[in-house]
Amino acid sequence: MGAGPAGLATAAVLRRHDVAVRLLERGDAVGTSWRRRYDGLRLNTVRQLSGLPGHRIPASAGRWVGRDDYVAYLEAYAARERLDVVPNVAVDRVEPRDGGGGWRVRTSKGDLDAAAVVVACGAFDLPVTPRWPGLPDFDGAVTHAADYRDPAPYAGRSVLVVGGGASGLEIALLLARGGAAAVDLSVRSCANLFPRQLGPFPLTPLPLTRHVPARLLDAAGAATRAALGRDWPAPLPRAAAGLGTALRRHGMEPVVADGIVAALRTGAVTLRPAVAGFTRTSVRLVDGSELRPDAVVAATGYRSGLRGLVGDLGVLDAQDRPPRGDGGPFRGVPGLTCVGFTPAVTGRLPQLPSQARRAARTVLAALRR
Repeated sequence: MGAGPAGLATAAVLRRHDVAVRLLERGDAVGTSWRRRYDGLRLNTVRQLSGLPGHRIPASAGRWVGRDDYVAYLEAYAARERLDVVPNVAVDRVEPRDGGGGWRVRTSKGDLDAAAVVVACGAFDLPVTPRWPGLPDFDGAVTHAADYRDPAPYAGRSVLVVGGGASGLEIALLLARGGAAAVDLSVRSCANLFPRQLGPFPLTPLPLTRHVPARLLDAAGAATRAALGRDWPAPLPRAAAGLGTALRRHGMEPVVADGIVAALRTGAVTLRPAVAGFTRTSVRLVDGSELRPDAVVAATGYRSGLRGLVGDLGVLDAQDRPPRGDGGPFRGVPGLTCVGFTPAVTGRLPQLPSQARRAARTVLAALRR
């Protein structure tokens, strides 16, 4: 399920083992989630580590691949691997098939039976907006980052961006550069922040760092911050936990903060505390102050949507996350696996080739049974 990079990678590896694979895609083409992201989006991992099994991203896409180039790569990948992608099919639920092994997949186009199912619908599938007090009464425009495309509609207007994750930081910067009259950035806390590169050297870690103990990742993150200067990333807050500790205990990946630190220091973007609530004409902040923006962009995160799909199968934790989201098998649930759900210090794309191969082994084991 899902014809994004995780689904495409896994399907390609399975086809090389002569397994018939059908990719069910909710959107109308491969890479639907990537197509819908905002103009100016670039990968946070270097091109050389962001490709899928068997085909590299063309060098013409540059070191930091933009959204449109990445979508074009996914299209070409699906075509070269001759993948069977079925668009405009929403999967509602996966359940064991009655009277034997395998699975029944309930979809918007009817039921399908499968010997094995790979869930690759993405950990950032459904936008989440907090239920701030007074939000329904606010007269201004409120848009989730998932629906933000470009700064043109905000030219000459004051905008409040809420959220200290990758989308919030980058959208605030794009708005400031794109002609917004004023840009405020409301941040409650931040993950570990780093630029894309230090001088000429990219800071994308190698995929093997998933085997490195948390304490060593903490030390590596601290050493990198020291190289960036004692005040990095002020005025943005530092993360409460080190790089490895935040990742392993809380699933918090590092975030790229290119340009936004400089924009905050020059006043192009103004840092604000967290949002407490809304009135009809204003946004109340936790320090008691108020803002009167023309528009609000809520970069407040996503959830996976796995609860409705596989929530009855005992494969999710209390946060609706699969403990095995890396292509491995679930105990007592043969023939079902998830790919692309494991947070990584590298970001998720460099992990997909190994996860796709692991998912293929899980599927092949189920087929042998």
